[in-house]
Amino acid sequence: MPIVLTSCGVINEDFKEKFFALFSKPVEDLRMLYITTAADGESGDKSWVGEEYQRILALGFRPENIIEYKIGASLDNLNDYDLIYVLGGNTFYLMKMIHESGFETQLREAIDRGIVYVGSSAGSVIMGTTLEPAAVYGDELIEGVDSKGLGFVDAAVIPHMNQKSDVYEDWMQTWNGKTFILYDGDGMII
Repeated sequence: MPIVLTSCGVINEDFKEKFFALFSKPVEDLRMLYITTAADGESGDKSWVGEEYQRILALGFRPENIIEYKIGASLDNLNDYDLIYVLGGNTFYLMKMIHESGFETQLREAIDRGIVYVGSSAGSVIMGTTLEPAAVYGDELIEGVDSKGLGFVDAAVIPHMNQKSDVYEDWMQTWNGKTFILYDGDGMII
């Protein structure tokens, strides 16, 4: 059940080596389901979406092997992919779409079968026990979406600690659970 949590993608050189060790074939042969749903819940400048896509290409992924997907659209078979990459954006919007579409079941089955999950920011937060770090970071709340995460990892996942450490530190003093802290450029493999 390989789960990769990042703040803004696989960037750090030391981490890249560990990341690529998860796969039995070269990066240029890997097929990625690239989920950009959370970005749809954001307003304003979205230049970071293109920047993160360029970082993915810089890792060696071939564009023809990257299939963009919006949660809720029809999806043939997750077994066709070596990894599922969930981009950042509005965490609550992402969770709303996951709940409405029933995507959690497909995701759980894919991870259980060994397909690598890579979360970036919101894509990492949803894997934890709570979405509260996203609210602390400033994601707009969505009516009808509670603060419960998917619980694939037994901790609150906190991305971008380097950008909002003062706000996160205040929140962590009231949080009674375990936390996984991610700085931009960092990642962890669960």
